[in-house]
Amino acid sequence: MRAVREPDVVGKDELVLAAGRVLVGRFRCSLTHPLFRDSGPIQNFLVVFPRNSVEITHDGGRAIVSDPTRAMLYNRGQEYRRAPISPDGDRCDWFAFQRADVAEAVSVASAKGPPSEDRPLPVAQGPVDARLYFRQRRVFEEAASASGDALRVEEGALLVLDRAVHAALRFAGATSNPHLDRSRRERVAAVQEAIATRFGERLTLADLARTAGCSNFHIARLFRAQTGTTIHAHLTQVRLRAAMERLTPRTDLAALSFELGFSSHSHFTSAFRRAFGATPSAVRAANAFI
Repeated sequence: MRAVREPDVVGKDELVLAAGRVLVGRFRCSLTHPLFRDSGPIQNFLVVFPRNSVEITHDGGRAIVSDPTRAMLYNRGQEYRRAPISPDGDRCDWFAFQRADVAEAVSVASAKGPPSEDRPLPVAQGPVDARLYFRQRRVFEEAASASGDALRVEEGALLVLDRAVHAALRFAGATSNPHLDRSRRERVAAVQEAIATRFGERLTLADLARTAGCSNFHIARLFRAQTGTTIHAHLTQVRLRAAMERLTPRTDLAALSFELGFSSHSHFTSAFRRAFGATPSAVRAANAFI
């Protein structure tokens, strides 16, 4: 088993650990790096967990705001393009699986089963709730640890695959709307992008409605219909996952809470504990996500 340190050069796709039938890795790419726009076809069957926000467009598909509230799913050979949202470029962690394991996960989650042998993943994305987000981070950090256990990583990654596929197929079924036109999708994407880049501000519904070019009522209704969650819940989750990125032994939690847009330290702590089952101070003390 081999653990790899966070790369110093931002423009790398790096294998962290090969654990049985699972590979675990990370991609870090700045906006100016040649790999940012096009890093070539996907080489494995992947579940990717963004650690910041970037726009992803699959070949033949529509643009998706990929942020830490979502998992991106890729079949081998999938071609796609990136466009910038975050000034940090693209930062994500990935889990690569064997085709048979992906197909089995899809069969368990859907009576329809995989759409084809070569492309078993029928959807490009799915929501990631707080529990799944916390779990995949724990599995990734186990893989990146010099003392990590390969068996535990492999089993944990397959559980992540199972839950990510279930969530993605459930989301696709619940939010599919053949009458949702491009302009409505673009309004929701505008709100997602605004939150991705301005989550530390005290955003109001009126602010976001102006960004989307429609009324408060319309954007609140449209956002929930298309994403399955409210704007406020989405904003809170983006803030909490940004907190994960910034928890180090030296983090001032009170300062962080205000930096992320929470009204108080206690509000931040309460929201974090409800989402992840642990307080920010406990995660900071454990130094689990560095």
